[in-house]
Amino acid sequence: MPGRASFRHARAVLSGEFAAIRHRDPDLDAAQLTAFSLPLVLGLLGVLAIGAVPLIVVRSSADADSVLVPLAGSFALTAICTAVVAWLTANVLSGVVVMVLYRTNPRAASRLVVRTMVESFYRIEDITGRIALLAVVAGLLSVAIGLPNRQGAERANSVLDDLLTAQVACLVAALSIAFVAESIRCAADIVDDQSLLLAWPWALLIASLGWSLSTVVGPFETTRILAILLNDWLPPMVDETPRQQFIAELLPASARWWAALGPLPLIVGLWAYLARRQNGFVHMSKFLADERSAD
Repeated sequence: MPGRASFRHARAVLSGEFAAIRHRDPDLDAAQLTAFSLPLVLGLLGVLAIGAVPLIVVRSSADADSVLVPLAGSFALTAICTAVVAWLTANVLSGVVVMVLYRTNPRAASRLVVRTMVESFYRIEDITGRIALLAVVAGLLSVAIGLPNRQGAERANSVLDDLLTAQVACLVAALSIAFVAESIRCAADIVDDQSLLLAWPWALLIASLGWSLSTVVGPFETTRILAILLNDWLPPMVDETPRQQFIAELLPASARWWAALGPLPLIVGLWAYLARRQNGFVHMSKFLADERSAD
């Protein structure tokens, strides 16, 4: 019968497959295991990092969330505002560099900056969908771990509202990092049009300067925006401390410089990652090797 013949054929194929597996000698070393496990571990850490804040929020009490949610949301909104201004500043500075130092025609430099910013915006648009999906998944995992049942007066502060706010805060914080990374890449792309050797060193300098300027100069000063958001979002009393006193303790005079200089190691790390991924170091090494051979 056709059915019985097909079953015998499938059983023969499976038997041959299992026999091949049994007779195959596994050949795995530490390098192969690392290459297999490292991307998985990094992906898991990314999910845990984005899901940590929603998990803390859903497991906290209403009183704790009344402070935690405004803090997370205010810091995230401030970070995205500063990152966007830093991205714009880095693009403008890159255009000035190629126009002034490399004698590029002003119209050509302007077109180059606009084209680079449009391409960068499209890349951020693609990243936004992935980060949003990751934030939703991380929030659902937080709910699955255990959504508390608030009773009595706690019902006035919905845990679902707090969860959604925490997810949006994580999404916005991740987007701020994406804008910082794009400010580095845009600077490299703009200067690369004139100098293959110095494009990435210029990118590091311009991105760092753009961030520092955006945090301390103009109406987008980081501590100013953060103080305004916290003053509007925090409850009048925070752990028996008046709101104004709490904000003053959280944002001392030195906070301005911490905001300007503290993220620079992160910018350097992003720069090194992007330079390696975009073969920036390879291009610099090849350019230097060609110059030596020409000499």
